Amino acid sequence: MRRVVVTGMGLVTSLGCGVEQNWKSLLAGKSGIGSIQTFDTSDLASKIGGQVPVGDTADGLFCIDDWVGTKEQRRIDDFIVYGLVAATQAVTDSGWAPEGEEDLFRTGVMIGSGIGGLNEIAKNAIMAETGKMRRISPFFIPACLINLVSGHVSIKYGFKGPNHSVVTA
Repeated sequence: MRRVVVTGMGLVTSLGCGVEQNWKSLLAGKSGIGSIQTFDTSDLASKIGGQVPVGDTADGLFCIDDWVGTKEQRRIDDFIVYGLVAATQAVTDSGWAPEGEEDLFRTGVMIGSGIGGLNEIAKNAIMAETGKMRRISPFFIPACLINLVSGHVSIKYGFKGPNHSVVTA
């Protein structure tokens, strides 16, 4: 078995964006769980959940425009952006930069999630159900795949080592 070195941390959670913000929230006893605001819950038994707080990055909140361009936002689901942002924070936190091609081949990415692309899946299921098949984007499937999170991280940094995604509940 070979050693693995985790050199940096990054977080995008219902407590905020960034390790420092999450740590402050935890120390303050915040849970990050509250009433769901991002979609209609009137037909659902549960009306609470954890949502990534949106707002000014300077306040420890998440602002997608600070991380991903408008064109790219249309192609990928939020869960991919969250993973990419957390990975970007982790790489920055590590202070590590590859010194050559060998380092790129020795650097892998492994990201796990319980499910991905749920917003895209729901949106496109509704379009299919209401007969709007032609409105379904060709980016629908790539926007939902768990392995696209680690793929985007590898592409961004040029990492050429093992690339894995774990999906579990």
